[in-house]
Amino acid sequence: MILLCNGDSWTQGDSPAQDLNWEAKPNLDWYNIIPNFGEPTIPCNDRITYKFYDSDVWPKVLGEKLGVETWNCGRLGASNQRIVRTTINSIEYLESLGKKDIFVVIGLTSLVRYDMMIEKHKEIKYKPCRVDETKTATDELIQHNLLQLINLQNYLSMKGIDYLIFSAFDQYIENDLKNKPLYKFINFDKIYNNYLKAHFKNYIDNKFNTNWDIKGKYYKTQHPTDFSHNEWGNELHKYIKENYDV
Repeated sequence: MILLCNGDSWTQGDSPAQDLNWEAKPNLDWYNIIPNFGEPTIPCNDRITYKFYDSDVWPKVLGEKLGVETWNCGRLGASNQRIVRTTINSIEYLESLGKKDIFVVIGLTSLVRYDMMIEKHKEIKYKPCRVDETKTATDELIQHNLLQLINLQNYLSMKGIDYLIFSAFDQYIENDLKNKPLYKFINFDKIYNNYLKAHFKNYIDNKFNTNWDIKGKYYKTQHPTDFSHNEWGNELHKYIKENYDV
């Protein structure tokens, strides 16, 4: 089995919650980063690609617990639109290498993030944008995110690829989506605990009686530390072993 993980900074890592190592190189034969994080329009050098390679982010923890070849294409600042796009690109990349039996785990990000297509140096690229994250998403963004989620689930089902989706930290995602007509088309059998909440954040907050405004063992600048990534990776391992045939 090949494990492919995707998400935003709560998947790639973020400084200072994770230690930066600009000289890091892949030194494990079972863990690697998808080239350009699955976004070929924005090429990245090795310094960017591997700067959190040495950190215990949850994809690395989960892959080691499962004992499988693991690829991470999570990218800080990513929108759900990018997460969907780079998941598909990454699957196509892995399949081009002859890799089969892919299992996908995705951490959704905030609904207020979105991408814009721009022309730069006569090439079309995606520019990450966001509404003020202290505000709620617009109706248009909510509809767009919902459609992206359904399209991703349909793509994975069409490909016969099993998967698990969770929400990293967006506290409003369930309330934002549930009143939309397309909400009924979400396959909640493939959503962690069969509902959409801030799964990663709530798990850490509830287990350790903390919150992301408290800088220390569990969070730094509102991002989970390696300790919290280890805890979430272990929880995902437990959940997958209990609910999937892997």
